[in-house]
Amino acid sequence: MRPMSELQRIVVLAALATGGGLLSGQMGWCFFFASLVWGIRQYGEFERFREWAKRPLKLPPDVSDAWYALAMTPYRQLGRERQRTRATLARIREVIGVTEMIPDAVILLDEAGSIETMNSAARSLFNLKKNDIGLGLGSIVRSPDFAAFLRSAEADAPLEFTSPLNPDQQLEARSFESETLRKLILVRDITSSNRVLTMRQQFVANVSHELRTPLTVVNGYLEAIEDPSVSDELRLQLIGKFATPMSRMQALVEDLLLLTQLEAATDISEPRLVSMSQVIQGAVEELQSLQSHPGQIIARCESEQQVMGSEKELHSVCTNLLSNALRHSGGSDKIEITWTDVKDNVRLTVADNGTGIPNEYLDRLTERFFRVDVSGAQARGGTGLGLAIVKHVLKRHDSELRIESTLNEGSKFYCEFRPAHAEQEAATEHVV
Repeated sequence: MRPMSELQRIVVLAALATGGGLLSGQMGWCFFFASLVWGIRQYGEFERFREWAKRPLKLPPDVSDAWYALAMTPYRQLGRERQRTRATLARIREVIGVTEMIPDAVILLDEAGSIETMNSAARSLFNLKKNDIGLGLGSIVRSPDFAAFLRSAEADAPLEFTSPLNPDQQLEARSFESETLRKLILVRDITSSNRVLTMRQQFVANVSHELRTPLTVVNGYLEAIEDPSVSDELRLQLIGKFATPMSRMQALVEDLLLLTQLEAATDISEPRLVSMSQVIQGAVEELQSLQSHPGQIIARCESEQQVMGSEKELHSVCTNLLSNALRHSGGSDKIEITWTDVKDNVRLTVADNGTGIPNEYLDRLTERFFRVDVSGAQARGGTGLGLAIVKHVLKRHDSELRIESTLNEGSKFYCEFRPAHAEQEAATEHVV
């Protein structure tokens, strides 16, 4: 049965009061008691409404229509706001999830410069903790330049500064201000990019320096040839002198192209079986003209093991190591290249008893254009790229160059390879 509405209750109470008044002759008191009953009921409804108002997200209580209608208006509004809040929170979680995927530090500051939120990269970069939320970023990151950057109004100008936690780390910060005066701070590690930029600048400078000398020589010969007072016989002699600087420039260009190719591809496209004994013999024969006397280079191949790789690149390793040894050896010094078994691997070694290399230079020998100026070493040719090429070739063959040297006693360059049969067995096991 449908409950009575508030109007029906009032009509019933009025009818009862009227009937009681007619019967008792006390019409006023009857209407007074009827009003009292209605007031008590309304007070009870009000108390129920007040209790519900403490937790208005629940359904309104079972009260009269007037009170129920009064409760439903805020209930529906709160429900709609709750849905909007949930949607907003979902979007915020998505944004936070995206910032967690960003490798750079993302920090949101309020109007006072205090941290509102940050991603894991920011915590790692500045050693921040969750407890730091609400604190001023400038007071946590101990860098005067960064603190001044946070206070600056020039949001478009990035800042490069040294990390306060790691002196070897360079950081770049950018600031974006919103309409609500909040600031979004983005900080990224630019140590590697700066190092690459420096290397690129040094590389261009070194190439320019290496080309300047032969170009100056060629230009000098050309000026002499163009001189009308020079005899035809002298002109012919000068033309013959072009060969040396031109060969030097050609060797430099070829080495640069080879080094670029090696850096662009880390894997060998079609590795094949390579007989290192034949490669070593070919390298020794190719460098006979650079030897101070016949038999200066001694080859010892004590292993018959073959390797998987590029014969051309491994030939380059042997010739570069041998020519490097020749340039740092005296006329009477012997140079030995060996191919021997060492436990499960095979070792290629080039040893000399020449001038040797100071220990402080050993880590830099494979840098482009790096040369060691040691008295007694023979400066015969070379582009300064040989050991850099060796480094990248060995990397493509899963090996690395090791160097041992004692000043005035000699040097030893060696690297190790996995025998071809060991690689084939490993590949077969991987397939199975």
